Amino acid sequence: MSTKKLSQIPVQESGEPNTELDRIVPLMLLAWQPDGPTLTFKQMLKVTKVGKSKAYVLTKTDPSFPQGTPVYDSERSPKFYWTHEALAWSRSRTAKFRCQRSI
Repeated sequence: MSTKKLSQIPVQESGEPNTELDRIVPLMLLAWQPDGPTLTFKQMLKVTKVGKSKAYVLTKTDPSFPQGTPVYDSERSPKFYWTHEALAWSRSRTAKFRCQRSI
């Protein structure tokens, strides 16, 4: 089962893109997109751009990092992660970094 989706890009009749934005937008549309509202641990790592060991550290130290929801009642239960939480964490890190750069 593939976790990658590629968006279809409308073909321009004129051939060449007119602006830089016309060249960039199709590349953004080809980026990986999740299959649904939830992610596996590996997919969450891909969205947040964090390594596996760093994710375990962040889970314990950063309350804003996606914590995951157990699939069933057990300590060893696999977890799923909400896509919007992973994206929100990434956006908050971006905002924090940009704020620090502007000071």
